[in-house]
Amino acid sequence: MNVNDFISRASAGGEVTLPSGEFEGPLVINKPLRLKGKSTTIWAKHSPVIRITSSGVSIEDIRAEITEGSAEELAITADLLCAAKNVEVLGRVSGFGLEDGWFDVPRTIELGKFPADKENSYTLEVNVPARTEIFCEIREVTFEPRVLEAGRNTLKITLNGISAQMFLYAEALFKSRFTRRVYITGKPDINAEQAVLKPIYSAPQREFSDTEPILQPAAASAPENAAPRKLSETSAETAARAISEMLHASAQTPKTDVISMTGKQAAPPPNEALPPLDMKRGQRVGLPQYLGEKFSAWFTANAPRGVEIDPYVFLLTDGDKAIGDEGLIFFGNERSPNGEVVYSPNDGHITVDLSKVPPQIKKIALAYSIYDGGAAKNFRAVGSPRVSLRNAENGERVTFTMNELGEETTVVAAEFYLYKGEWKISAVGAGFKDGLARLCNRYGIEVEG
Repeated sequence: MNVNDFISRASAGGEVTLPSGEFEGPLVINKPLRLKGKSTTIWAKHSPVIRITSSGVSIEDIRAEITEGSAEELAITADLLCAAKNVEVLGRVSGFGLEDGWFDVPRTIELGKFPADKENSYTLEVNVPARTEIFCEIREVTFEPRVLEAGRNTLKITLNGISAQMFLYAEALFKSRFTRRVYITGKPDINAEQAVLKPIYSAPQREFSDTEPILQPAAASAPENAAPRKLSETSAETAARAISEMLHASAQTPKTDVISMTGKQAAPPPNEALPPLDMKRGQRVGLPQYLGEKFSAWFTANAPRGVEIDPYVFLLTDGDKAIGDEGLIFFGNERSPNGEVVYSPNDGHITVDLSKVPPQIKKIALAYSIYDGGAAKNFRAVGSPRVSLRNAENGERVTFTMNELGEETTVVAAEFYLYKGEWKISAVGAGFKDGLARLCNRYGIEVEG
């Protein structure tokens, strides 16, 4: 799914609501409209993630993220005046006045080892582009001051009440006009020295402006000799009203979606208010909100007589390498070492229990392969190959129909992977025409084809 299709189908001055999940950008907004997300992330490997080239644009409830480039790359650029509300960024912004300045706070604040059950404090020299308020829902972690002024600030982080049986993995939201997420990690250690105002980070010295830059008028970005573009009165009024509402909306305290507090936490239960999701190829969504910790995967299809399709599950470490032969679960090895993945021989469905996944497992790949497939036995002959993900309480919650398959005899249907401490689902729907051996070899399991 191309996220720009939502913009191309929208009328000027209208409203567009993006579905939940993660979509690859860049997203270009070239007409006045109100763009709203719903737990939606737009990402790109490098700048920009979102580019706004029209006046009368407002964006709301969206996360824009640079995934491979530097945090100093531009995540959002606006050529003309744009309103933003509840927008989280990983990367810089341009075209938003003082917000265009530098945000020099580490993405992850690593506190290292510290003695348990004692007060430990750390200091950071940070830069923020505008007045910024810090929110953290973990009572063991406090920030002082809670409000940072534009420019350079000395920030104090205090830990209190963390026992030796716990580990620290929390997050804080730094909220100005935009929201920036920062992770805090550390580990109690009986042999560690107590930290008292221990310096752990010093941001570069920057030049900051104390005035809002003036945005260029629309004509400055228009082609030479181009006729001035006119909006209908209705479109202009709609866009203006959307911007006015967002610029004057009352600020609300954001909530952090805490990955883990201290100690091993159970994943949050699935959100029953979310409707069942029909995923599209390339879409990614948070797993716990739909399925919780334990779920099952079922496969259905209209297959010709004599064509058998079997599931294969790979437990993968960093670098997409299986943990060994025991990391392949199928009809010949029905259970993983810890019972985190189980194959049911009666009907072929797969059960996954994330609470049993050991730390070295970063991804679980769910694949399907046509048994004894040849040139005449591939997924082109299979109608509506469909994966259904279910949990015991709410039944079917996520589906993915792989309508774009052709000569593949083995296909990775979905991946369940850890991203910044949260399990996610990726709808893959791609594979190999030369069979299962190729996929096994890719994951580091030697199989003769």
